[in-house]
Amino acid sequence: MLNSNHLLKKFMKYSLVGILCTSIYFLSMFICVEKLNIEPVGASIFSFIIMTLFSYFLNKRYTFGGSYSHSQLVKFAIVASIGFLLNFGIMYTIVSVFLLHYFIGELFTVLIIPIVNFLLNNFWTFSNLR
Repeated sequence: MLNSNHLLKKFMKYSLVGILCTSIYFLSMFICVEKLNIEPVGASIFSFIIMTLFSYFLNKRYTFGGSYSHSQLVKFAIVASIGFLLNFGIMYTIVSVFLLHYFIGELFTVLIIPIVNFLLNNFWTFSNLR
């Protein structure tokens, strides 16, 4: 039986880690583009990888617990990739299909992707920790 309070607390921790990792992503992008003169697309790929690694280790330690597992890292990377593809799909649909302002797309991504990623990580990536 799922304890909704436990799940909500876990989601709040997951959200805090997400905010921190988003900051790491933007800092990494700034350093790569502005200081190291790396082109933005390459910098975004590099920054996404850095953010995903930080996110895995922080969520592993702070949100879900347990010891390091290579298979969990792979699952976490798959979930992050799903989130990345969802972001692209939502933004493309909102901006290119419905011809709405990109800010509307950002609102949808911020509302949908963290919940999807949390549920996949909670019930698949780190499922053996409960």
